Amino acid sequence: MLKTLVSNGHGRLADGNNLFTLMRIGFALIVLAGHSVQISRGLEFAPGWPQSLDYVVHRCLDGFFILSGYMITASVLNNGDIKRYTLSRLFRIMPGLIVATLILWLIVGPLFTALTPAAYWSDPQTLSFPLLILSQAEPLAGLPGVFDASPAGGYANGPLWTIRYEILAYIGVGLLLVLGLYQKRSQIVSWSVAAIAGALVYQSVGYVGPGDDTIGSMARFAPAFMIGAGFFALGDKLHLSPATLAFCTLAALLGADTIAGPVLEQIATAAIILWLGYRVPSGKIGTRLTRIEDISYGIYILHWPIGMMVFSLAPGMNTLTVFALMLPLSLVAGWLMRVGIEKPAMRVKDALSTPRSAQPVFSS
Repeated sequence: MLKTLVSNGHGRLADGNNLFTLMRIGFALIVLAGHSVQISRGLEFAPGWPQSLDYVVHRCLDGFFILSGYMITASVLNNGDIKRYTLSRLFRIMPGLIVATLILWLIVGPLFTALTPAAYWSDPQTLSFPLLILSQAEPLAGLPGVFDASPAGGYANGPLWTIRYEILAYIGVGLLLVLGLYQKRSQIVSWSVAAIAGALVYQSVGYVGPGDDTIGSMARFAPAFMIGAGFFALGDKLHLSPATLAFCTLAALLGADTIAGPVLEQIATAAIILWLGYRVPSGKIGTRLTRIEDISYGIYILHWPIGMMVFSLAPGMNTLTVFALMLPLSLVAGWLMRVGIEKPAMRVKDALSTPRSAQPVFSS
């Protein structure tokens, strides 16, 4: 029993024997569930189960960033070529985002707007929409007269607000990589500590002024990303055992009402996610689960407009019905995005990347 409690559950990411893809899909579906509430009831979550669901949704968003930091850091330490890194990040985010934006702008918008075609296409909101979304200058931009039937209809694609911070994380790692400051495990651990310290300062003094929403979100997602990075950089030095999980969870509970509460919660979340991610069932079931197609991104960036279209066709539809219709449609859309857009884009990325024969870098 004692041996089980202290046994290290930190697997090897390079082996591919993990459930992280399945977990990302699960995160996306939980976010979908939360948004089915907002689409049908409005942006504010009512007390009770809606607020509980909202809490879980936010932990899933943290989970996305934790896994992103963990896996991107693994990739960078294995091959720190900046061209390869830039192409990988660019082709990971942009093809799907471009396609989703164009579909909304050119097809969904004209079909679901309350305006005439002439009024829709002449509206400044329509003309600026693709630039605002693709530049992430205003990821929550709306389209005129579109989805007005929903209480949350002002946003054409609500989930896109987090993409900005994923891109900022990519840029930050890229800059550090160019400067030679993201090549050693010790450097990455130092940046993780710095991100945590920055979050603690923000929680302590706060900030009100220009860009306060953006800065507040950065103070949340930067430590989540770097906690994931730090977990990978520490590797087996961080004994990821049930006892460790219990300690991290207890610390998060005890510190919940302190300025360290959000960071402690992210550390506990990271420990739980990574420990569970390496608990692969044996046999054929486990093999299939580790090889599942990653449709999480497609689900994430397409489920909101799908839910909005569903609700617009039958205004007043209850939350359960909205969710029941969004779920299968988003799964199909996510799969189509994966096989039709993401995988071809990755092949283009591979063709553009210069092969590199250097040995993996795992310095300390």
